[in-house]
Amino acid sequence: MSGFRLYHAVMASALLAGSLAVSPAARADGDETAPRSNVNNIQLQKELSVLHMKPEAAGPACINSLKELHKTQDLLAKEQENSHDQDLTVAEDVLESDFENSIEACAGDVEKLCETHNPQPELVKACEAIDSLPSKDSQAAD
Repeated sequence: MSGFRLYHAVMASALLAGSLAVSPAARADGDETAPRSNVNNIQLQKELSVLHMKPEAAGPACINSLKELHKTQDLLAKEQENSHDQDLTVAEDVLESDFENSIEACAGDVEKLCETHNPQPELVKACEAIDSLPSKDSQAAD
């Protein structure tokens, strides 16, 4: 395995192993600063459960998108510790956007993995759990 492929597989494994937990604001009941929805988080978790079966299947766009998502999560956590001002709302909007970007960036890799011939039962179950992936047509339109 070449050095780049080994690095790529290690990075993918590390990113996929790290959980993308819902931010504390998303769990707060009745909190006005809570994100509008955690649907994107749930969808991305479904995609990552597929990629977890074969981390090296995650392409560079998916990995880079997940890195950005983790950076935003860390920034949001710091903002939540320090204040409850408008910067927090902006950070939550950025986080929601990062989830959407990661879903789209990883969708192609997930789709390829789900279409493999004679997949393991765990992979079939993970693929069936995904309600829908962004279609290639909608990605091309963006």
